[in-house]
Amino acid sequence: MKWPSRSIAFPVASLLVVGMFVVMVLSTVLTLGVFLSTNTQSGQRVSADAFSKLIRSSMDHDSNGRLRLAPKGISATIMGFAEAEPSFWYLMSDGQETVSHGAIPVSVDAIINAAPSEIFASEFYYTSGGERYLGLRLVDDRNPKAVVAVGGLSLSYAQTIFVALWSVWPQGLYHLLGLVLITTATIAAVIVKRTIAAPVRKVVDSAERIDGLPNGRRIPDGDTPAELRPMVAAFNTALMRIDNAFEAQRNFLASASHELRTPLTKLRIKLDLVKDAEVREMLIRDVTRLASIVTTSLQLARLSGQSLAFTSVDLTTIVRSAIADHVPRAIKQGLEIELRAPEAEVIVSGSEAAIRVALDNLISNAVHHAQRADTIIVEVLDTLMLKVIDHGPGVPAAERDAVLRPFTRGINTMSDGTGMGLAIVAQVIHAHGGSVLLEETPGGGLTVCLVFSPH
Repeated sequence: MKWPSRSIAFPVASLLVVGMFVVMVLSTVLTLGVFLSTNTQSGQRVSADAFSKLIRSSMDHDSNGRLRLAPKGISATIMGFAEAEPSFWYLMSDGQETVSHGAIPVSVDAIINAAPSEIFASEFYYTSGGERYLGLRLVDDRNPKAVVAVGGLSLSYAQTIFVALWSVWPQGLYHLLGLVLITTATIAAVIVKRTIAAPVRKVVDSAERIDGLPNGRRIPDGDTPAELRPMVAAFNTALMRIDNAFEAQRNFLASASHELRTPLTKLRIKLDLVKDAEVREMLIRDVTRLASIVTTSLQLARLSGQSLAFTSVDLTTIVRSAIADHVPRAIKQGLEIELRAPEAEVIVSGSEAAIRVALDNLISNAVHHAQRADTIIVEVLDTLMLKVIDHGPGVPAAERDAVLRPFTRGINTMSDGTGMGLAIVAQVIHAHGGSVLLEETPGGGLTVCLVFSPH
């Protein structure tokens, strides 16, 4: 399994594995400690059995062929525990030679010699120095003459536990525990990863649904795990601060635009009193441009600050109404506006007022930039697409993304404009989940495509 960098699940799963290992070791040691401390005979039996097997496995012959005991590694360490005890003794024989260590009591020697070879394992108790000890005699089932006997063991609890843990190694217990640990850890790692990922994924999905409007969506924390609630709360607090700042900015823009409209209207009326025709036309043109900037700024502020109420609307109906309002100005400039639409309704889910604002800006731009005797085509397609086609100066391909941002005008534009018309269009369509495409009109000009998402 490949873990991503900076994964939360990986360290959690690692800690879980380490924790399980520690618990298994401690529980095993504790269980053995309790068992051995409450049953002395069992402790002696475990020790005797472990050392008899250790001696039998460590029997070796030197270069002269003489029998010897040659423990290695941990076996030598364990053997050192017993050899440090004065009462410890052992006897080993390969059938031809016998080697012993320590003082073997006479009574024990008689027991060892008297026991028949057909008995492979026999326990016996004996008393030495006022202490009662357990002795063990083992016969090799493959060689009845090979005998190992031990006794006089008096290990501490810690040493007995260590010997017991060592003695079960060949029996495969640790391999089984290791397999259980690995299997459990693997399953736990997958569960931990999914357990962590599920609530995080919910938070991410909620964050992706945030619409960016003031007082818009927030990340719900009703079923959010306690560990993620501080993060969700901090994120929602940040959104609230952004909303407050955005609302203050929007209110300022809307108020300023609204307050400027009245004095600009009065100024426009007073400009008719200017006697110099050339100066009057220049001033009227400047005031008209200022009024256009104020109007579009107010539109942008209103669209940015409200959540649009969507209903099922007919694009063709909205387009007919918008064209009707712009026809007088088009006729005055010697232009024609042609509507191409299917007979059936083209229904989209959206805000009629917002779509109308977008259309007004598009048609106004087309009329503003069109040449005399041109025809502006507004086409509604049943594929939920709306096109406004003009034959003006157009927009170079390199600038088409830029002109969809506020206060950006194409370099080919010869007339004065606000640079916000297409930005408002883009904002409206994006709020509807659609997209704006700018294409070159065959023969020259600009074709603006508004693509609406299916409802």
